[in-house]
Amino acid sequence: MKKIVLLFTLLFSLFTGSSFAKDEPAEEPQEIDNSIIIARITNDDVHVSIPSPLFSFTDAEIKIRFINPEHTKLLLNKNKVEFIINGEPKVLEFVNGEASFKHRFDTSKNISIYAEDFSYSNNVTVYPLWAILIPLVVIALYLLKRMLSKK
Repeated sequence: MKKIVLLFTLLFSLFTGSSFAKDEPAEEPQEIDNSIIIARITNDDVHVSIPSPLFSFTDAEIKIRFINPEHTKLLLNKNKVEFIINGEPKVLEFVNGEASFKHRFDTSKNISIYAEDFSYSNNVTVYPLWAILIPLVVIALYLLKRMLSKK
């Protein structure tokens, strides 16, 4: 009888020492990598260039260029950044830190571009079609009058 009790005690001690449940280590809190800081877009990061002269009957190509083409916002968003251009959101895709978009200045002579801490506003001089055609017509009439008066 002593042998049976000893055998059951031995078996019982083996089973209590091992668990049938899966042991998972406790999750350690993830540490935040402070070496990568996602910077906001500011006026010091972006340069806007508008062509000159501007005409009301054609689209102007406005270029936006990041001074640092490796800006963390570009890297995080896969070179796509949303800007608000004259009140309308527009996503621009940057290549080597540069992007461009077309804008027609037929109704408004103002351009405003915003993104995060960046703001750009400019009132531009736009030349209408008649400002080009009138001098050309005057020159053509002058040449025609000179040709007719020599005959």
